[in-house]
Amino acid sequence: MPEQATTKPSAEAVYRFGPYSLYPARRLLTAGQPIDLRGRALDLLLALVERAGEVLDRAELESRVWPGLHVGENNLRVQMGKLRRALGQDGDDGPYVGTVPGQGYRFVAQVLKEGAGPAPPTSPAMAAFALSRQMAPPLGRDETIATLAASLGRQRLITIVGAGGMGKTTVALAVAAAVAGRYPDGVALIDLSAVGEGGLVETAVAARLAPHIHAANPMPALLAFLKPRRMLLVLDSCEPVIAAAAALADALLAGAPGLDILATSREPLGLEREHVHRLAPLVVPMRSEGLSASQALAHSAVQLFMARAAAGAGGGALTDAEAPAAAEICQRLDGIPLGLELAAGQVAAYGITGVACRLDDRLGLLVRGRRTAPPRHQTLRAAFDWSYALLSGAQRAVLNRLSVFVGGFDAAAAMAVVSPADLDGEGTSGHIVDELVAKSLVVADRRGTEARYRLLDTVRTYAGEWLEASGGGAETRVAHAAHYLRLFQSILPEWATRPAGEMAHRYAVEIDNVRQALDWCFNHAGDEGVRVGRALVLAVAPLWQCLSLGMECHRWAALALGSPLPHADDRQSLDLQMLWVMAVTVMSIAPPDQVAALWEGVLATAGRLGDGDGRLQAQQGLYFCHLQQGRVRQALELVRGMRKDVAEGGDPSALALAERMVGGALYILGDPAEARHHTEMALSLAESGPATGRRIRFQMDQQIVARGALAGMLWLQGNIDQGMEQLRRCLEQAMALDHAYTTCVVLGQSACPLAMMTGDWAAAQRHNDLLTLLAERHGSLTWQPWARGFGLILRQRAGGTAEGLEELRRQMANIGDLSHARYGILVRETALALARAGDLEGGLAMVGAALARAEANEEGWAQPELMRLNGELLFQRGDKAAAEMLYRQALAVAERQGALSWHLRAAISLARSQARQGRVTDAPDLLVRAVGRVNGGRPTAEVDVARVLLGHFQGVPAPDHVLDGPAGPAGGLLAA
Repeated sequence: MPEQATTKPSAEAVYRFGPYSLYPARRLLTAGQPIDLRGRALDLLLALVERAGEVLDRAELESRVWPGLHVGENNLRVQMGKLRRALGQDGDDGPYVGTVPGQGYRFVAQVLKEGAGPAPPTSPAMAAFALSRQMAPPLGRDETIATLAASLGRQRLITIVGAGGMGKTTVALAVAAAVAGRYPDGVALIDLSAVGEGGLVETAVAARLAPHIHAANPMPALLAFLKPRRMLLVLDSCEPVIAAAAALADALLAGAPGLDILATSREPLGLEREHVHRLAPLVVPMRSEGLSASQALAHSAVQLFMARAAAGAGGGALTDAEAPAAAEICQRLDGIPLGLELAAGQVAAYGITGVACRLDDRLGLLVRGRRTAPPRHQTLRAAFDWSYALLSGAQRAVLNRLSVFVGGFDAAAAMAVVSPADLDGEGTSGHIVDELVAKSLVVADRRGTEARYRLLDTVRTYAGEWLEASGGGAETRVAHAAHYLRLFQSILPEWATRPAGEMAHRYAVEIDNVRQALDWCFNHAGDEGVRVGRALVLAVAPLWQCLSLGMECHRWAALALGSPLPHADDRQSLDLQMLWVMAVTVMSIAPPDQVAALWEGVLATAGRLGDGDGRLQAQQGLYFCHLQQGRVRQALELVRGMRKDVAEGGDPSALALAERMVGGALYILGDPAEARHHTEMALSLAESGPATGRRIRFQMDQQIVARGALAGMLWLQGNIDQGMEQLRRCLEQAMALDHAYTTCVVLGQSACPLAMMTGDWAAAQRHNDLLTLLAERHGSLTWQPWARGFGLILRQRAGGTAEGLEELRRQMANIGDLSHARYGILVRETALALARAGDLEGGLAMVGAALARAEANEEGWAQPELMRLNGELLFQRGDKAAAEMLYRQALAVAERQGALSWHLRAAISLARSQARQGRVTDAPDLLVRAVGRVNGGRPTAEVDVARVLLGHFQGVPAPDHVLDGPAGPAGGLLAA
């Protein structure tokens, strides 16, 4: 038969009033069962009861309840309200606590004080619940508590494992409270942190559960006591006596079939029947900048922090202005509940923003814990001291070494920073890292093919202090930087054989450690550190390019260049490489004139050194700068010379690049046939080369970009279906490569313009959405203006406003500073938008300026289309003769260029003009010839319109929308 709860004599003082009993030593109020009253409200009750009948003014109560602190009157009222509600009293006048206006408060009920009397029930369940009700409810742990409560019973031994301060005891008590009804013989809590040594564990448990047992070996009697009972035993803080706790749990489970055990520990017990639940930190916001209060409070870490700050009179509701600081606090404290509670305790003194600013000294700042908490939870440092003291010498040494890593590391990296002396014969570095994982001091992620490890930031700070104190900081950082230099130098050949996306995915996880290493090399390590740092910048440059982190790479390269090694034999060669890295990594970010100056520096240095490859690279960079600034003929002359040099040098990859650039310049100049010839040669050379290899130069894959350029050339020559197929393949390859700048080039240079030229506005929107996303994410000053311009055009097409049109006009002025062939596409659409809005003269002025620019820069490729558009706008103004003259000029230029798509459009405009005027000359014949040369006569938007117009001339009237405005899928490309 289960043992009933009993009472026993005690010298403990007890105050009795009404149905209540107050036990000051236990901070416990009962009325047949424990009352949920704790903290400062309970302190108020003790102060009032001890001086029952006397009036205590505000100052006396505050000095008793908030010693050493000045608090507002509102805090006293709040706590007094909690006390009255716990006693079942409503309002100021009641049977227990009364208010004396203008003076203070008085306990009015009759109080009986007993120096020795019956203590509250001491059944295991009662003791556990008395403690659990004194603890704050665990915020953010509902799902965990529910999961563990559901598992208890199915799993007879569950160990909640986690780092110090993670809230293991709080969660365990909440679980015990949730399942107490299942255990008719109660729930018992035993704190093993106070046992002292493993040999006393059995005795301590027996004394707690069955005080009548006095045997030297208590286990047989303890098993006999527990065997008939259905109980839950909570073993708290097992780690200091882990072996003894494991042996005890194993024996109790084997001998007491009705017993379940819920344990807490910083490492598992290691039993076969054990179910380990790793308690994760509370959820923290992924970002802090720009976070609103409601967004921040959606995370459990922020909820806990704010709840504890409010309880400590540290403020009210979180504001939007404070939300980023609150999120930063939670991030930097890793979501560890103890750290959050300690930080919240400082809010009254410093405010939320002030606490965030002081977190660089987080171990020193977070020092004031709950008075009722055990010593190891009074400060964050004490929590780590407790764990650190339980480590072996080798475990401490390895943990200290691991503190140099930021963001994570693998087994090889750990081995690189740990010395044989650290291991002290206790095993390998990998073995000790696994032991630290078991002790919740290192976090392991084993989801991939290779395990990754990391230290919580607070643990890293603590271990880092020990590392510096031991004098091992400098040598560990030397080993850390040297490891990443070896790693990235060893993978340099792989950039020539593996897909860029695969390489980025594999090595991007190391970027934080690279930053850490470089910071040490250039700022703290002397000449040897500078040598390693310069080499590391060059080794990591391909990864920075692949991740589109050009500006960051540029900054490190500039720092390396400004940290010379005066006695290095290869100083000038290293300077050349660093200049090259600085230039190539900002080509898509910095203004063209600044980039050109960098390339001129590379060219001059390469010339002094007689470095042919460096000279070639500088010429390539200057070519792109010339195109950016509208110097197309100069770019062509430069790249033709470069092509000659690389052809003699026998570098197929470089030759492919040179052919593509020759083709690009010829295309802009208005020679699509020759442009196509060189581009197809480039594509052939690139396809026969390595899978990626040196194709990725200047942040782009040469094969993919060449294919995109070829698509435009084919379309311009009238090979519509072939051009669109090349574009489809190009986009497919770019998506598979997942290289941001290559994708931007394809979208902005090929996909968006072609979609607009063919009137596929849905595709144009899709392409520009992605271009906008990538350009903004990677800070590309090259592509952001174009993405913005394309987007404004699309908005006008969808039904723009006057404000939107004015914004588009301003954007065109900005883009005009970046002279480029794409400018003609935007000019055409902006001029049409102005004309539709009634500003015909504004449209004509814009087209006229674009034609003048095209002539000055020899950007001939779009001249026929701009001439045709100019004619359409003049026709709308009523200048029909001038319009027809421009149509014929467009026909002539397009014919000379071999730009058959432009030729067909000009023929359509001429035919529409004659049809609208009711006269016919040579337009039908021109139209028949143009149709037959585009896409082999197969249907396209323009071919369909042309055939409708031919039918009109043959007596089948064309619809008004064909004669007067946009026609079918062409969607305005034929409109004025």
